[in-house]
Amino acid sequence: MRPVAATRRRAQVAAWLVGMGAGIAVLGPALRPGSLLSLDLVLVPRIPVPAGVWGLGPDLPRRVPYGVVLAWGSRVLTGPAVGKVVLLLAIATAVVGAARLVEDEPAAVRLGAGLLYGLSPFVLTRVGAGHVGMVLAVAVLPWALPTLLRPGERVARTMLWSAALGVTGFAGGAFALLLIAIGLVADRGRRWGPVVAAALVGQLPWAVPGVVVAAADVRLNSSGRFATRVDGLAGVFGLPAGHGFWRASSQVGGDAGTGVAVIGLVLVVLALLGRSRLPVGWGARATVVAGVGAAVALASAVPGVRGLYEAWSATPLGAIGRESQRWLALFLVWMAPAAALGALRLAGVFRVVPVVCALVVAAPGLWGVGGRLEPVAFPEGWHAVRRHVAASPGPVLALPWHQYLDISFADGRRVLNPLADYLGGDVLVSSNPELGPQHREQADAREPMARRVADRAARGEVVAAQLRELGVRWVVLIHEVDWRRYRSIATDPGLDPALTSASIELFEVRGWRGPIVTDAGRRIPARSVVAPLARPPASPAATWNRSAAPGWMRGWHRARATSVGTLALPAGGGIVWFWPALLVLLGYMCTLCGVVRAWRACKLKERWYRQIDGG
Repeated sequence: MRPVAATRRRAQVAAWLVGMGAGIAVLGPALRPGSLLSLDLVLVPRIPVPAGVWGLGPDLPRRVPYGVVLAWGSRVLTGPAVGKVVLLLAIATAVVGAARLVEDEPAAVRLGAGLLYGLSPFVLTRVGAGHVGMVLAVAVLPWALPTLLRPGERVARTMLWSAALGVTGFAGGAFALLLIAIGLVADRGRRWGPVVAAALVGQLPWAVPGVVVAAADVRLNSSGRFATRVDGLAGVFGLPAGHGFWRASSQVGGDAGTGVAVIGLVLVVLALLGRSRLPVGWGARATVVAGVGAAVALASAVPGVRGLYEAWSATPLGAIGRESQRWLALFLVWMAPAAALGALRLAGVFRVVPVVCALVVAAPGLWGVGGRLEPVAFPEGWHAVRRHVAASPGPVLALPWHQYLDISFADGRRVLNPLADYLGGDVLVSSNPELGPQHREQADAREPMARRVADRAARGEVVAAQLRELGVRWVVLIHEVDWRRYRSIATDPGLDPALTSASIELFEVRGWRGPIVTDAGRRIPARSVVAPLARPPASPAATWNRSAAPGWMRGWHRARATSVGTLALPAGGGIVWFWPALLVLLGYMCTLCGVVRAWRACKLKERWYRQIDGG
């Protein structure tokens, strides 16, 4: 047994070396010092804790709960450093996880499976687009797959892997729930009660805050704006090669051409040849999962089905599947080991075909994902603005009024407006991705008023009075895109210029009265303990200049929204608190207790097995 164990350890070490090498090959220049800005990837020096961790808006809790780890890590290292480490480890873990699915096979099979999965353009595109939660879910998926497809066999392990995928956010949570559901059906409902409990408890950290925030007035764009890009047969067979991302300019390798389609077809043929050689415990079930993943990924692009998928994704439950191409991960996690086994079945030179295919389709994304991961330095003017706002905090209005901007100092890349993360605190920023009709994809009740103010400023009108009514203290004008439309704010008599530079300007609203102001105009200190809890002194009715949301209370009396979306506090004393945060905390505690109990159960079983073997 010892030679076998030693051989397996050497194989594991080799797999991790390959995985880390793959991660370095992908990130490349990103590993140099500097921030990363690319679409949704915003790695700033100090990453704020996402407000969604408490069930508070304005942004939907897409980064919950893993965003807390990034935020805390940025206090120890820096935001860019911890983000790069996470991405590097995620790619390595994906490679090793896929290789582990065929760990008893020859090295060529393990290498082919690992590289086909971990270096898929699907993964590299998500890295370049900044979909960190999706990348983490892809990394955990192959490790969780065997257990979750037989959920009733070891419920404690099902609980642990369900929670592991749940930590990556809603994408990983959706994968876990689907895998467990298919496993339960295959098991004919065996031990369904404990299994369902394990599945749901593992997803509470993202599901509860998601429900709380989504209960506010949020209008998401339809799935039609995020449909899988499939153009004829070339597009269909490009999916197995990792193509089909809805935004063509972000897709590694661009639109699937003939060459990519041929590689995709070869991989499908190899996978069909090798599917019977997948491990008996989960192979057949994974084939079903792969079929479901491929079908859902195509659903948003197939005429006749597209409308049904759009209608389903518009429901509260279906919203997590709005972008259907992400379900392709469930196909790729099966295809990678199956294709590697299919090549083994053909033997000879065909054994290296999966490795060659993996490197060919990944090539456009190696060493920085096509330039998307070039580190950048924020201009000095940005640093000065952050220091100024941090010294005198208050709500900030970010202009130009766009959710995404083409940032000049990031080589013109389109980036989620970085001001919210860069400044931290309360930043009013557009949540309309401008993909069609006007949509508000954040739960900030002040946003409609803020948009009207931005529109008036763009028309050259005076807006200081509306800004005071909205409770805004600072206006930041980034010199990007159409910023010159807002130049009139420099001459607004109610705005005092605080900082001016070539890249950014900062204005203070004259007459800002404070975070909490009574109806008579008296300033009240906020004394915030944590985000959902504050202890202001007793006062008459007052307005807290933060976004209103259902669930705020003053003592035992409900707070309401003002006409502009700020929080109207009733007269009296007592703490100001957001009661849904208690539900969120309860969800965290349930998951933590479930994980601890499952971990102890697994350890006790391992000890019992060792005693039997020793006896």
